[in-house]
Amino acid sequence: MVDSGARTPSRRFAALLAAIPLVAVLLADGALLVRRSTDGTPSHPVAIPSVRPTATRTAQGERPDLASGRAVAIRALLARRSQAVLHHDRKEWMSTVDPEQRKFRKQQSQLFANLHDVPFASWFYSFGSEAPQLPSNRSRRYGVPSWAPAEFALHYRLRGFDHRPTNLAQFPTFVHRSSGWYLASLSDFTDAGAKSSKDLWDFGPVTIVRTSSVLVLGHPGSESLMQGLAAEVAADIPRVTAVWGHGWARKAVVLAPSTQHELGQVAGDFGKLDNIAAVASAEVNVGSGKPDPVGDRIGINPDNWLKLSPLGQRIVLTHELTHVATRAVTSSSTPTWLAEGFADYVGYLDTGVPASFVAQELAADINAGNAPKQLPSDAQFDGASKKLSQAYEGAWLACRLIAQRSGQPMLVRFYSAVGRSERGPRLAVALALARLLHESRFEFTKQWREFVRSELS
Repeated sequence: MVDSGARTPSRRFAALLAAIPLVAVLLADGALLVRRSTDGTPSHPVAIPSVRPTATRTAQGERPDLASGRAVAIRALLARRSQAVLHHDRKEWMSTVDPEQRKFRKQQSQLFANLHDVPFASWFYSFGSEAPQLPSNRSRRYGVPSWAPAEFALHYRLRGFDHRPTNLAQFPTFVHRSSGWYLASLSDFTDAGAKSSKDLWDFGPVTIVRTSSVLVLGHPGSESLMQGLAAEVAADIPRVTAVWGHGWARKAVVLAPSTQHELGQVAGDFGKLDNIAAVASAEVNVGSGKPDPVGDRIGINPDNWLKLSPLGQRIVLTHELTHVATRAVTSSSTPTWLAEGFADYVGYLDTGVPASFVAQELAADINAGNAPKQLPSDAQFDGASKKLSQAYEGAWLACRLIAQRSGQPMLVRFYSAVGRSERGPRLAVALALARLLHESRFEFTKQWREFVRSELS
């Protein structure tokens, strides 16, 4: 199946690792932007500033009579690739790859083998047939007519877990030879900033561990780790449900890459991951007026995961599952302190870890006479912030304050009310405080400052 479509930004969250003796984990999530979309029918890609599409709509060196049939031919080629994946037909898959590109053919042959055990319910592509091409300097090397669409995506759905297809932005080059059109590259424009998205199968054969509620994807040799992840996530799903309720899928897809570098490539985060234990991601249509998530994934950083105690692993996975559960009502109206504070609240709930231990950095600031005056701003959750830990600790205590004073169900109602608001974060919070907690933001902030002092002094 081939369609034309768009990609929209998503929010991603990451649990950061710190050296804490008891649980060896400090939860601190970073919101990232990724070039992904919400369904299988996108229409326009996210802009890539470093790429300047050419004005021409005709493939490089292409005769006008070829241009008229190009879209039809490439749709047919992509449909064959889709069917090859779903029916495990290697010959058909390889028939779509340029016979002149030996290295690329070898890569595509290995990629196809890597896909064998992944339970795909669907696999298809979309592209804008009338979209401008990406810069053609690189594609001239083929010596034949070529076409590199600026709008292109792979869409796939995992059976039993994805209710709609999730998307990977790609930047292919197609070439026309005497026998027809072929796929020649997925990396011609990497240097220009148009880098094709990757998934676990781009790094090696994929093996799976599956339960009724958890699907773990990893690589051969990591089965023991994967089984442990599946068991822990299955145990943590009821913990999240006990707080949030049954209004979510109560299922999870977990990725267990072999290296930290692989996690960075799959997660789309190319910053430092040295302190990250896990990331949770989804595609959220931020332009639709309300959240519409699809493609929830939890990715494990193998370099740090085994450094965590069993309790630390439980806290991290419960935290990340909370993001999965709340995604449908986590919107642009939700301030970061509420999204991360609530995930921490659920993650630490019933662990027995004292507040003074969880919020050590904030406690140190208070003892030094530097108590916070305002709720953490979104900027404080930036990975480069020197007060990152304090931001997460303060956010956790804000949610804990609401739960202790007004009850856990009220905290859930508050979270939902803010996320469903059509206002900006500050006004959305103010309205929810007034309607549900019957107080102003000023009053709540004052009570939070007092609560922080009482919990940590």
